Amino acid sequence: MVERKGEGLARKREFDPDEVVEKAMHLFWEKGYSETSVRDLVDATGVAHAGLYAAFDDKEGLYAAALAKYQKLVSETLYAKLLSADAGLAAIREFFGFIKMASKAAPFRNGCMMANTSVEFGDGNDRLNKLVHANLKKLTSAFKNALANAQAGGDLSADRNIDDLAAGLAASFQGLSILARARAPQKIITGAVHAALAQLD
Repeated sequence: MVERKGEGLARKREFDPDEVVEKAMHLFWEKGYSETSVRDLVDATGVAHAGLYAAFDDKEGLYAAALAKYQKLVSETLYAKLLSADAGLAAIREFFGFIKMASKAAPFRNGCMMANTSVEFGDGNDRLNKLVHANLKKLTSAFKNALANAQAGGDLSADRNIDDLAAGLAASFQGLSILARARAPQKIITGAVHAALAQLD
C-alpha cells in the first residue's frame, strides 16, 4: 500500500513539540549535552529518533530548543522579581536566598543550564553561545534594575557603580550554579552566598 504524503507528515507530528522540549530540557539539564544519548532522549520524550530529527533537525537542534526553554523558565521565575518596578536590595537577597535553598534538590542542584553549556562548549558553538550571552545580558540587566531602584530609594550609595556591581552579582550566580552542580558542601555554598551579598554593603 502506498502511503499518501499527508499521512506521513501527520504521524510525524503526533506529539506536542513544546512538551518534548520540556522533557529534553530536564534531561539535558541533568546530564549535559555529551552525556545525553539519542536513546536517552527517545526514552525521556517517548518520541522515536526519526520524529525528533524531523522536528528539530538533530540533537543539537533539540538542545538549542531546550536551552531557549530554560531561558524562558528562569526569566519567568528567577529574573521576574528582579525586573519588577519595585525591586531593590531585598529582591537581590531573596534571589540568592532561593539559590542557596534550591541548590539542595533537583532541578536547581544541577546548576544553571546556561553556565553548564558555557563550560561544556566554551566558545565552540555560535548558536548556543548566542543563547548563553543573551541570558547573561538579561540576568545582568535584572540585577541592574534592582540596583538602580535601590539607589533611587537611598538604599544603595549613589557613588556605587551599578554596572560593575550587576556584573559581579551575575558572576557570583554563575559560580554558585557550578558549585551546586559539583555537589559542593552546603557550608561552601552558604559562604559563597554571603560573599555575593557582601557586594551590596
